[in-house]
Amino acid sequence: MSLQNIGLRMGGVSSAVFAAQGVFLLGNAFYSIMYPSSVASFEGSSLTGVAGDVVQCIGITSLALGTYYLISSYQRDTAIMVSSVPSRLVAAWIMYRNGGNWTQVAAFETSMAAVASAALIWDRYM
Repeated sequence: MSLQNIGLRMGGVSSAVFAAQGVFLLGNAFYSIMYPSSVASFEGSSLTGVAGDVVQCIGITSLALGTYYLISSYQRDTAIMVSSVPSRLVAAWIMYRNGGNWTQVAAFETSMAAVASAALIWDRYM
């Protein structure tokens, strides 16, 4: 039985959404790694005043996640795409609890989880 037959390799909307999220993460990663002082000095940013090396470590995390998202999108790995939804929701909950400017990041993460969920549902049932 192939993976296609058991529904683990969907495509279309979910792959496009996941790829777009991966590209966004890679852009964030490269900017954070190359210009950490700029990221740490954005007015109203959740990273304002954070040391440059910490910003670069966050950038490396974004690099790993962006790469992971793009590979999963290319492979049309639905299980990985589905697993990103609760991960984003847990991250959003933690960020929201930290308050301040992190609530805006939490809202973004929640919206990305919702978009990914909608795309996965679309590909599965539409």
